[in-house]
Amino acid sequence: MRTILLLHTGGTLGMMPSGEPASLAPGRFLDHLLEQVPELGQMAKLSVEVPFNQDSSCLEPEHILALATRVRAAAQDFDGFVIIHGTDTMAFTASCLGFLLADLGKPVVITGSQRPLAFVRSDARSNLVNAVDLACRGIPEVGICFGTHWIRGVAADKLSVHQFEAFQSPNLPPLAEIGAEIRLRPDVGQFVRQVPEGVGERLDLAIHTLTPHPGMAWSLAPAGARAVLIQAFGAGNLPMGRADLRAMLEDARQRRLPVVVISQCPYGGVDLSAYELGRQIEAMGAISGGLHTRWAALAKMGLVLGTDGGIEAVREAFGVAWAGEPMPEGAWAQA
Repeated sequence: MRTILLLHTGGTLGMMPSGEPASLAPGRFLDHLLEQVPELGQMAKLSVEVPFNQDSSCLEPEHILALATRVRAAAQDFDGFVIIHGTDTMAFTASCLGFLLADLGKPVVITGSQRPLAFVRSDARSNLVNAVDLACRGIPEVGICFGTHWIRGVAADKLSVHQFEAFQSPNLPPLAEIGAEIRLRPDVGQFVRQVPEGVGERLDLAIHTLTPHPGMAWSLAPAGARAVLIQAFGAGNLPMGRADLRAMLEDARQRRLPVVVISQCPYGGVDLSAYELGRQIEAMGAISGGLHTRWAALAKMGLVLGTDGGIEAVREAFGVAWAGEPMPEGAWAQA
């Protein structure tokens, strides 16, 4: 049997019907899982650890780095990994781990649920079974298994707060479709890892994030910010006729703050050369985020800033796929 390490970090899946967390002593939690889903014991030899028990909306960078460290330290002892995680920030954790563990060579499957495992009507049971199944297959991917799909972590975004099909991969086909059979994409596991050396010691998220709307007043990035992420309209347009926006961009340039522009649209991405407004933004030093999701963009920026990288390091990072994240046509880094 395959040996699988299951890391429980909190979230809806492990809650009791009362809304309280299940007993989180590792042995007791494993008993709880096997009582509810006995087929897990037939699929793999499971070990359980509880590195922390947090609502995912309360996670901090150190929690994510600790997960990556634990998985890497256990890589020689297990055939695969399943991480139970709350849904609220699952896509961000999956993006970070997708970059940090791209070279692990073993499956890391992140899952959770919209309803607790202890409920009669719950998606937790099927998500767990599918996640353990995928973790047993030896596919070197870091991805979210939820509903009827397994999607690459660095391409994932949350879609719904109540549907069982809660996550999407808008700009990259799923790694697998899950039904009566698990149908894997032909090129699953095939990407070139291009994460720079030194990435992963720190995750610096002092990033000033903005989602513009018509009529919004633009202010300078606050003291302490080390970068700016703008979730712009369409292909990367902003109201460049506004003096306060131009002042913010000029201030960022003077302070040597990287400014990355991504799209508010889930499908497609930023092309700053497409329209005059985008060309003006680019002329003021902004960096195109291309097809990066907001979570992958934040993760990549945070990891670069964690190496004390500046504008040029961020620009270089967004010009290449580190771990199979979608890139504009012609920029794919595929094996």
